[in-house]
Amino acid sequence: MFRIRQCTQSLVRHKKLNEINKNKEQYTKACVHELPSWVFFPDIERAEWINRIIKKAWPYANRYVDQAVFRDVLVRLVREASSTLADFSFQKLDLGQIPPRIEGVKVYTDNVRDQIMIDIEVIYAGDAIMKAKLKGIVCGIKNIQFVADIRIILSPLINTIPLVGAVTFFFLKKPSIDFKLTDAGTLVDIPGLHDLLLVQINDIIASMMVLPNRQVLPFVKDIPIGYLRCSNLQSVVRAFILGAKDLINADIVGKSDPYVKVKVPGSIEYRTKTIDNALNPEWNEIFEFVVEQYESDSIEFEVYDEDLGKDDFIGRAQLPLNTLVDDDHINTWLTLQDIKNGSLNVSLQYFSLTKQKSALEIIERKNNEVKKGEKLSKALLVCYIDRCLNLPQSKKTRQEPNPFCRVKVEGTETKTQTYESQTNPQFEHISQILCSNPLHEKLKIYVCNAKSKNEVIAYFEMPIKQVYDADTMTIDTQSYPLKSVSGPLDKTEIILHLSLF
Repeated sequence: MFRIRQCTQSLVRHKKLNEINKNKEQYTKACVHELPSWVFFPDIERAEWINRIIKKAWPYANRYVDQAVFRDVLVRLVREASSTLADFSFQKLDLGQIPPRIEGVKVYTDNVRDQIMIDIEVIYAGDAIMKAKLKGIVCGIKNIQFVADIRIILSPLINTIPLVGAVTFFFLKKPSIDFKLTDAGTLVDIPGLHDLLLVQINDIIASMMVLPNRQVLPFVKDIPIGYLRCSNLQSVVRAFILGAKDLINADIVGKSDPYVKVKVPGSIEYRTKTIDNALNPEWNEIFEFVVEQYESDSIEFEVYDEDLGKDDFIGRAQLPLNTLVDDDHINTWLTLQDIKNGSLNVSLQYFSLTKQKSALEIIERKNNEVKKGEKLSKALLVCYIDRCLNLPQSKKTRQEPNPFCRVKVEGTETKTQTYESQTNPQFEHISQILCSNPLHEKLKIYVCNAKSKNEVIAYFEMPIKQVYDADTMTIDTQSYPLKSVSGPLDKTEIILHLSLF
């Protein structure tokens, strides 16, 4: 029964997106509640002229997309995502006759002087067929459904042709993806395994192209890729989840056991603790987010009732971040949407990122106004790991390592991708770490070998105060020697770009 219901839902989604592709006007009239964003937001433009161009060019795009995108770019990115995908390859790509649709386009030109930023809503429910090979097994997919919000940044703008030095592109959040498996893939097309495969694919895409990860395609030589991967951070938002009232009762016995998920596009999703048996709960929890684009982003809240099985959805709310710019601290009740009743009490603080050292004193004063015992951040450290050079081979096996980096400041830790058998891995990884005491904390980077139970083969340490003392609190891209606990290393280095806001 579960599988029948899952297949039915997939077919309904596919049919719905297909109807949009075939007859947008008729579908729009029939489904007012699912209208695209350009209907409600006048700054988002329709893109029918782009869709007409895509439709005309689609039959000719197959060979280019097959070679230039899938085989030259996507295969490399998938292989680098995990050592288990090292022999991944595409066997067949047929884009079919149905192209993707651009639902809306929004262009930003006033946010930063030397760049143009474009947000694009894309949907696809076509007849493409893809076949890939992994570990000697060929798996195919068809009935592909894809809904995504893509951000494209043209930067830097230059005074020579092609007028743009590079294009940076990424998803604002994880895209919605579904498909039907063929060939050997039908062996895992069963409840649980199919969903697990979707999760794995989404995780791979997130590690490559969902904020804060991004892809950069340079158009001219000598473009500082590290700068482009680190740019565009604008602010930090501090969210106080205070309480809720009049929540619906989603339990048959007793009352709901509510908790809240809170997120900002491109940042970590947090959740509160669960309050048992309460329709008017109080959480009083604090979370902090790094914001890329306050003009278009919103902070999103979802309330759930925790159950032994699947948790019940009991409301959502969101608040555009641009409402915080003029009033950097607000306390408000948000009416929960998509549910009968309920409201959420939140308090929000907005901090613009700046290179002025005096800003640390202002933030510290604001932190002191919050209840004691809360560990709040004072600064944001952005650590861009470009690459490592001359990593040592394993002394036991004499093999090249499968390296990855752990980036740590106090209790906060992030991790890069793992690369297969490399002594000079090109990580191109960004870590954004909120620091509660930047003048007394250390940045620690551990280079580990996945082949030998994540053994630390080299490490780097630096007081964050060293970044604070630098001009504009930035240390431009440069190499640093790596150390080892087992003995001296010969010309083993790590290349970093560090900034403090």
